[in-house]
Amino acid sequence: MKKYILFVNTISKIGGAELYILRKIKYLENNGFKVYIVSGSAKNIEFNEFYKHEFLENKKIVMSPNLFCKNEVDGILKKILTFIRYQEQDEIFIESHQIYPAMWAEIFAQKVKRVNLVYCIGPFEITDSTRAEFYHKKLINDELLGCNESYIPETFGSKFRNNYFNIPFDPSEIEKTNNSINSQECDGTFNTVGKDNTVSILTISRIEKTYITQSIIDISDFCKKNPNIKVKYNLVLSKNSGPEYEKLKTIIEEVKPSNLNITLSGPVTKLTDTVFKGYDLFIGMGTSILNAVSMGIPSIVVDYRNNKYYGFFGYDYYEFGSGIKVADKDLDYFITKVLNREIDLEDIKRKAMKYFLDNYENEKVNHKFLEYQYQINKKINKEYFKFKKQFGDYKYVIKFILIHTVGIRGAGKIIAWLVTIKRFLLGEKNELSSEKNSFR
Repeated sequence: MKKYILFVNTISKIGGAELYILRKIKYLENNGFKVYIVSGSAKNIEFNEFYKHEFLENKKIVMSPNLFCKNEVDGILKKILTFIRYQEQDEIFIESHQIYPAMWAEIFAQKVKRVNLVYCIGPFEITDSTRAEFYHKKLINDELLGCNESYIPETFGSKFRNNYFNIPFDPSEIEKTNNSINSQECDGTFNTVGKDNTVSILTISRIEKTYITQSIIDISDFCKKNPNIKVKYNLVLSKNSGPEYEKLKTIIEEVKPSNLNITLSGPVTKLTDTVFKGYDLFIGMGTSILNAVSMGIPSIVVDYRNNKYYGFFGYDYYEFGSGIKVADKDLDYFITKVLNREIDLEDIKRKAMKYFLDNYENEKVNHKFLEYQYQINKKINKEYFKFKKQFGDYKYVIKFILIHTVGIRGAGKIIAWLVTIKRFLLGEKNELSSEKNSFR
């Protein structure tokens, strides 16, 4: 039987990672695979589609495997083997994403004598020698893939082979309503932008992303400098309550001028075309950019490292996230050009759609990804990373003690609390420099 095992941090949130998994499952099932998800968190799932598939929650996979005793590791592997109804003759492919699930996937791959293909779908920090050695091993074995052209050189350095697959996207995920967007409507919208000194901007994002707050401040500053301009800004966010949401409301009250109309909406678990209707520009990063482009909205890509902007996706910038070069343009640069009609939004829309279909269309990308799985699993002499105990590292000792005294959940909360305090004391809150993310 053909089986595909995904090792991931969580399937509980609303985000691009969860949508990627659902997209992957649909493609694989259509191609004869039985898909199993091993997730560190599977409580309070937002995307109900996950309940149609088989998943196993194990909180321990969000911690490094070298924090556990051999019998604990063996017990987890046994549970996973039972979960997937393992048979030695099964054709098994393994894909893992985030740091610690990828390490557990490596141990599982060795158990079943298959390859653990690590697909890096987001940025991360190299904070210890185990992480560095693990990723180095996967890189030199061609068993690690980036999610865009810049990912490997930006994160690990240009000396490694630049194996990558763009995040695939299926436009059919966006539900079409009776009031579906059509090209004629879009043409009319773009041809009138700027005539009455107005521009409508949309973003869809997790509320935690730092560009959300910064974009509100940037657009407010632009409006204050240009009182004759009217801007509508709608933020479709992952939460509509809680401390982050209340903080945004407070910031809006403090900085918003009268010629700026800001709306906070969401969360949305199922996107429809009406969400995108009537907007001149989209700003954001990640798969939300692909959503917007597929619906015909010119989309400006933000760099998460400094919350500045690159350019229009598929027109003068060709990745949906951060590139090797740090972005250096402010948002008002693009808004001004749009309002002054210095750029042709129709031309941007056409070129972006073509680039999207050529490079991100779901069937094309997933087909190539699966071909790579077949190729990499043909290895006769497979090599696996060996995880060693690190009792010389005080951080390791603290984590080991916490896990075996207060449990996984308690340890996770305490560790997160300690990290927050450390970043606050060091002035690192909301900072993620290229140095910290660099493998070099």
